[in-house]
Amino acid sequence: MADGTIEIQLRRFDTSQPWGFKMQGGVDTGCPIHVAQVNPKSVSGQAGLQNGDLIVCIGNMDVTGSTHQKARDEMIRSGNEVDLQVRRGGVAVKSAPPPEPEPEDGGSYRDVQPKTYQILEKELPQAAATGARPASIFDRKKQQRSEYTKTDKSGYMKAYGQQ
Repeated sequence: MADGTIEIQLRRFDTSQPWGFKMQGGVDTGCPIHVAQVNPKSVSGQAGLQNGDLIVCIGNMDVTGSTHQKARDEMIRSGNEVDLQVRRGGVAVKSAPPPEPEPEDGGSYRDVQPKTYQILEKELPQAAATGARPASIFDRKKQQRSEYTKTDKSGYMKAYGQQ
């Protein structure tokens, strides 16, 4: 192999077994054909293919000036035995982007607290100071409760809006 290319031999039992790598690029995309991602446990990962390998030839076909579709067609045409000539590290591939830091102002989300939480937050310090428990809806007399919490004669709660 001239000019730093190496040969990777891919062999599989049948076409139902995937090669295990993602090929990207082509003259139609403005980027050379390269290996974007390799599954390390796949056929291609076991054969030594790596992320960022620049694909020079698929079988006997030079793909340096090919479209993505032509390179893909050549992979399919090769069947279960494909010889790739690659240039190691020919393309810098992006890894997963690091998580963006949280904005200091809290972003565009509001700090929303349920009303029950707000009431408890207000009443808990008072209850702790007196040694009592916080107020409960059931501390009120039945007539003062909302319609939602009033029960019918069977003891089950009425559905909201039920008479």
